[in-house]
Amino acid sequence: MRRLGIVALVLGALVVLAVGAEFLVRNQVSSQTVNALANSEYKAQNPTANLAAGSVLLAAAQGGFVDISGTADSVTVPIENQDVLVTGVTYHASQIRLVSTTEAVIGQLDLTGTLGWAAITEVAGLPVASGGEGRVLVTYSVQVMGLNSLQIGISAVPVLDVETQQVRLDQSRIEVAGVALNETLSQQIIDRVVQPIPLAPDKAKVNSLVVVDDGLVVTLTATEVPVRR
Repeated sequence: MRRLGIVALVLGALVVLAVGAEFLVRNQVSSQTVNALANSEYKAQNPTANLAAGSVLLAAAQGGFVDISGTADSVTVPIENQDVLVTGVTYHASQIRLVSTTEAVIGQLDLTGTLGWAAITEVAGLPVASGGEGRVLVTYSVQVMGLNSLQIGISAVPVLDVETQQVRLDQSRIEVAGVALNETLSQQIIDRVVQPIPLAPDKAKVNSLVVVDDGLVVTLTATEVPVRR
């Protein structure tokens, strides 16, 4: 009986040590993940990191890692050779594998955030703002009826073409004050100036978009993202 008691005591101590080690490792990894996100190419501002359930030590022993999710005030995403700010970010990193003691690769990184009107204007090369009721308002400078550089607002419903990674402007209609335009002329102007807006981030794919007051809420997926601590 005494021997069984000693064995139970040893096993209990080992369990306590394992739990303690797991707790310390999870805290350390969370801290390192926050630092890695802040110093990554996405330049995450004030990131948080929450590790999914499951043993970090066991996953690491198998060459992988538990999923990580969190938030960030903003991240910088390269779009059309420009660094574009995405705000109010939530993310989920999965299929993580360890490459070395200082590097990991995220198999899939899913991210949701808001692309503000200033950022969209930067990408489009044209002033873009909210058009209300799920529409966007794009301002074009055109020549019409002998008037040079007439500012014409075209309101449209943005539709993401996932295949081409472009935003089509559907159901377009002209909104211009002070100039009477008949339906035929309006359609001619729309056909001439309205073009899809490219929204193809480097190393990532846009999956969906929704118009909100502040801009477009987009979901993106990046694959094979290297992370170094």
